[in-house]
Amino acid sequence: MIKYLISFFYIWLLFTAGLFAQNAASPYSIYGIGKLSGYGLAYHNNMGGLGISNGKFSVLNNINPALLPLNFFTTFDAGLYAESRSLVTSELSESNTNGGLSYLTFGFPIKEGKWTMAFGLMPYSNVSYNILATSNVVNREEADAEYQYLGSGGINQVYMSNGWQIIPNFLSIGARVGYAFGTITDETLVELNEIVYRDEEDTIGRLKEFRSSNYFRSSRYSDFLFEGGIQITRKLNEEIDVNLGFVYEFSANMNTKRNERIEVVDASSPEPPTDDILIETSGTTVLPQKFGYGLSFTKKYKWTFGIDYYSRNWSKYKSDFENEQALTNSFELIAGGEFTPDFFSVTSYLKRVTYQFGFNYEQTPIKINNTNIDDFGINFGVSLPFGAASILNVGFKYGQLGTTQDGLIREDYMRFNLGMTFNDRSFGWYRNQRKFD
Repeated sequence: MIKYLISFFYIWLLFTAGLFAQNAASPYSIYGIGKLSGYGLAYHNNMGGLGISNGKFSVLNNINPALLPLNFFTTFDAGLYAESRSLVTSELSESNTNGGLSYLTFGFPIKEGKWTMAFGLMPYSNVSYNILATSNVVNREEADAEYQYLGSGGINQVYMSNGWQIIPNFLSIGARVGYAFGTITDETLVELNEIVYRDEEDTIGRLKEFRSSNYFRSSRYSDFLFEGGIQITRKLNEEIDVNLGFVYEFSANMNTKRNERIEVVDASSPEPPTDDILIETSGTTVLPQKFGYGLSFTKKYKWTFGIDYYSRNWSKYKSDFENEQALTNSFELIAGGEFTPDFFSVTSYLKRVTYQFGFNYEQTPIKINNTNIDDFGINFGVSLPFGAASILNVGFKYGQLGTTQDGLIREDYMRFNLGMTFNDRSFGWYRNQRKFD
C-alpha cells in the first residue's frame, strides 16, 4: 500500500513544485546570486546541517553522496518549511513571513549496501528583498529622492547522485551532477520630489513623483554543477564507530543572460511621456569551489555526535555584469547530534523517537563597512517513526544574521521544518540483482 502512496505524493509534488516558494525577505540576499541553500534534508537540518561524515540506514544523505549506500530502502522524501524574520536596525523594526516546499528526493539501491542512486529537486539560492531609502539630491537643496530596491527569484537545481561502497565497512565514494537553472529579478525605482511653488504664506508645496526613473533587470542562469564525496569508517571499539567525510563542489561558470530596461517618466506633464531603453546581454557568472570536512562518532541505533566545516573562496566570485560586488571568503562550522533512547522498544513509542540538536555559525561572504555579516543558528528536532520504517522529521531553528552596528540590519529569524520520509521495500522492479553480482 505504501508504494502507491509514495508514487502519488511524488507525482503530485512534482507537478506542484515548478517554482519553490521564496524565503522571507532578507536584504542581504541582494548580494551575488542571493542566499545559498544547503543540501541538507529536514533530518540533517535538525542537527544544524550535519551530514558530511554521518549517515543513517533510513534516511537518504543528500550532503555527501558517498553515504548513500547506507540506505537500503526505496525512499521518497519531501520537505516543507515556514519562516518568520524580524528586521531590526538601531531605530526601526519590521517582520515578514513565508513558507513553502523545500525539496523533493527519491532514492533506491541498485545493489543493496554497495550502490545506491538518488534524484532530487531543490533550491540552490534564494533572492527576496525590499529596501527603501531616501537621500538628498546633489546641488539641489530643495529636492530629495526616494529609492526602492526590489529583488525576487533564485536558482533551482535538479540532480542525480550515486554512492558506491568500495571497501565494506571502511570506504565509500559518491558523486552528484546537477543542472542549475533559474531567474533573478532586480528592480530599482527612483522618485524625485521637488519644491514647485511657495504661496503667499510661505507654505511649501511639493509635486510627488515629479520625475522618476525605473531600472528593471532580469538575469537567467543555467549550468551543470558537480560534487564528489568520500567517507571512511573505522571501529573505535566494539560499539563506537569513528567516521571521516569529505565533499568537494567544483567551481562553475554559469551561463547568464540578462535583460535590462531603463524607464524615465516626467510626471509633471498632463500626459507623462515615457522613454524606454532595452539592453540584452550575455555573459558568465563564476561560482568558486567549495570544500567540506566532517568528523563524527556513532553508536549504532543509539547516538551520533559530529562536527562539519565548510569553506568557500568567494573572493574568486566573478560576474561579467557585477564587478562592483566584492565578496570575501566564507566558512561555516556545524556541530550537532542525535539520541535514541531505545530504538527496538516495543512498549514505549517515545523511546523509539530520535531527539536531535545542533548549531551552526557562518561567516558569510558579505562584508559591509568593514563589518563581517555573520549567521548563527540553534536547531532542535525530533524524528518520529511511523509505519514499517518511515519517519516524520519535525524541526525548529532560531537564528541571527547581521548586526545593528554601523547602521546595519540584524535579522532575527525562526524557521520550522517538516520532512516526510517514506521508506518501503515493496518496489520489486530492481530486486533481481543477480546481474550485478
